Amino acid sequence: MIDLSDGLSSDLTHLCEESGVGASLEMARIPFDADVARIAKEYALDPLRLALDGGEDFELLFTVRPRDLARLPRQVEDVPATYIGDITNQARRIILKDGARAWNLTPQGFQHFDAAR
Repeated sequence: MIDLSDGLSSDLTHLCEESGVGASLEMARIPFDADVARIAKEYALDPLRLALDGGEDFELLFTVRPRDLARLPRQVEDVPATYIGDITNQARRIILKDGARAWNLTPQGFQHFDAAR
């Protein structure tokens, strides 16, 4: 489990690196707030990129064994638990899928101690 304060793409990368695994995300399953979508449209921003690379979401990213998925509550208090993809055996490789199309997801969120920032 990890918080998404640095962005989904970066924090999922951290989780995968520490666990020696990869991940496959379904683009259509990645949630974003309706207000974010409205504001993104107003400023010609991509809400998916904001969901992947933005930070300070104050959400938790966690994994569940496939056999335990049915036991996962649909929400915890007022926060929905959303299934967005799977853990894979392809260490450190994160794939973003949109139907039959798939590509590598490069972390673009906040990088601590990055000299360029």
